[in-house]
Amino acid sequence: MRHLKILLLGPHAVGKTTLIRQVSPHTISTDVNGSTVCLDFGTIEYNGIKAHLFGSPGMQHFSLVRKALSSGTDGVILVVDSTNPHTIIQAEQYLRDLFGANPPPVVVAANKQDLPGAIQAKHIKTLLNSPAPVFPTQAHRGIGLDQLLLSFIRYLGEIGKGLNIRTLLENA
Repeated sequence: MRHLKILLLGPHAVGKTTLIRQVSPHTISTDVNGSTVCLDFGTIEYNGIKAHLFGSPGMQHFSLVRKALSSGTDGVILVVDSTNPHTIIQAEQYLRDLFGANPPPVVVAANKQDLPGAIQAKHIKTLLNSPAPVFPTQAHRGIGLDQLLLSFIRYLGEIGKGLNIRTLLENA
């Protein structure tokens, strides 16, 4: 079985913990008063691949923890709050701080799409000015998570076989 490390990265309160709890039957969380202070962890298996999901703390002062969690990352799920444009900018900055101009493969979870004032996924893609695919999600309801995770895991498992992420994810 192949193993992948996927880092969930984003600011405080965007839904990283909720996403992991929705998709993984067994999770570990280290939180104080509802805020992640070290990491959230869960695993899922798909098509002979075991994905280890590492949710990073979102508060700015945990940058050293995010850096430690980023080591050996195969892919990043950038989680943003669709109702708060500041989280989009902050998430992008976290990504740059950790990986510079050469991050591993990235997809974006445009979370909280069910809330009033949510920015549509296609507009979030424009705000990010990135080729990363953007998936609309509602982590607390589990909506959009299967397509996001299974498409990304499938892609990461196929790297090196000449596949294009945009084509693969659009056809998932």
